[in-house]
Amino acid sequence: MKLMADGGDESLRFKNASCTLYLAAASISPENSDKSWIDPSIIVICEEANLDEAMIPLFSTLYEPLGKNLIASVFVHETMREKFIEKVRAGISTVHRQVKTHEHYARALRLLDCLKSELICLQKPDDIGFIYKMVDGSSLMSCEFNQSFFSLEHPSCVVTMHTFRNAIELGQLAQTERLSFVSAALWCPKIAAAYEAALQLPMTTVYINCCDVPLAPIREFYDYKQPFVVMTDHYHYEVIKSMDRYQMIVFPAQVLWSPESLNESITEKDIQVRKSQKSKR
Repeated sequence: MKLMADGGDESLRFKNASCTLYLAAASISPENSDKSWIDPSIIVICEEANLDEAMIPLFSTLYEPLGKNLIASVFVHETMREKFIEKVRAGISTVHRQVKTHEHYARALRLLDCLKSELICLQKPDDIGFIYKMVDGSSLMSCEFNQSFFSLEHPSCVVTMHTFRNAIELGQLAQTERLSFVSAALWCPKIAAAYEAALQLPMTTVYINCCDVPLAPIREFYDYKQPFVVMTDHYHYEVIKSMDRYQMIVFPAQVLWSPESLNESITEKDIQVRKSQKSKR
């Protein structure tokens, strides 16, 4: 079956076929945030990434996939794919009760049924534990299909997942997701590898091993397209230029050294040395 996605909220056209970790929210976000995507972002899972930290914002979106600042897509390195899926399955739940009855959720179920994509969801076994079926109202994550197949106009109630092998392929896959992402949260234990991946992403803001950190220390420098680096409030902030493009990169920075005060720098040993010098005179 050949599938083709048009760019909007219209139905997919098919040829030859018809077709708990983070449950703090109490209600669907207001201000018509189910009518359009508002500041969506992505998560990137690199080799040996800290999955426990990365899953927190993801589970928030899976539980309440209508609202602002949603995680629309996740990009996972091939070596982390199985571990990542296990983590999702272990922590996934049903969606918020208002999402369960929303028309966008019903539409997502119809599209997933037509696409027959690999689906990560909450499942339950039959009486003999032989066949597993999706629990009614389960959160939804679709593998290897982008948001164009679900909706570019409004939150789709589906988080898409892609698998990449290297930084170049990561950038290419990120380009296939046609939403206007406000940022990327990239989880990687090696800063050099993280920068290599970050520079391939089309987003202007990339958080490394953190997310949603205020950008005030470098916002003005980015606006004026001026490369800049500063470390403040235990974070490294940088405006970096790559080719003709500027990005803001932020990551946690632990201070391992700080200058001693003048009094503290004079140790007891120094005092004894000075006394011995005076006695010789």
